[in-house]
Amino acid sequence: MIAQIEGILQGRGEGYLLVACHGMTYQIQVPPLVFDALQQVQEGEKVALETVHYFALEQTRATPILLGFENTLEKEFFEKLLTVPKMGPKGALGLLTQPVSAIAGAVENADHKFLESLPGVGKQRARDMIATLQGKLARFALLQDGGAVGGPPTASISNVGQEALQILLALGHKRADAERMVQETLATVPDCPDAESLVRVVYKKQQER
Repeated sequence: MIAQIEGILQGRGEGYLLVACHGMTYQIQVPPLVFDALQQVQEGEKVALETVHYFALEQTRATPILLGFENTLEKEFFEKLLTVPKMGPKGALGLLTQPVSAIAGAVENADHKFLESLPGVGKQRARDMIATLQGKLARFALLQDGGAVGGPPTASISNVGQEALQILLALGHKRADAERMVQETLATVPDCPDAESLVRVVYKKQQER
């Protein structure tokens, strides 16, 4: 299974990138949001992609397909989409025309209008996305641009709070903001059973502001 590729960008086509790595050139299908984000990378420059490797079944043959994402969170979000009934890899890839945070937020808030504006998403698919994924995408809805901020966890926060803090940092939040959100949430909901639950409460509180 090919999980990641780092190599030299050799070219672009409609919805795909050509990446040379160790004497081989891979054709990697990418969603529109990734294709647009990588427009700044010039041919001959290095590029790294998280990948999903699957086989497209066509009657008597199976064609290997590589899908590429900028980071692990985009890849994980794509894999969440595959749990929606009748949502195949092609459909999930095609609807990723907007930031992951916007799509995740629309699912969490049951925003049918926004979801139906995505390619390949009609009324029924929007309903299926909400029914399947609502309550499971809070951390993706909190995703910020700009990348992760490192550093050790804060000692004054509980273990669950520390894990939630690391999730928020990985989502691109500044440490001070992440610590504030976790501490405020723990002050009102001190008995969250795990970090994912705590992050969901953080998201709900941010939405209420």
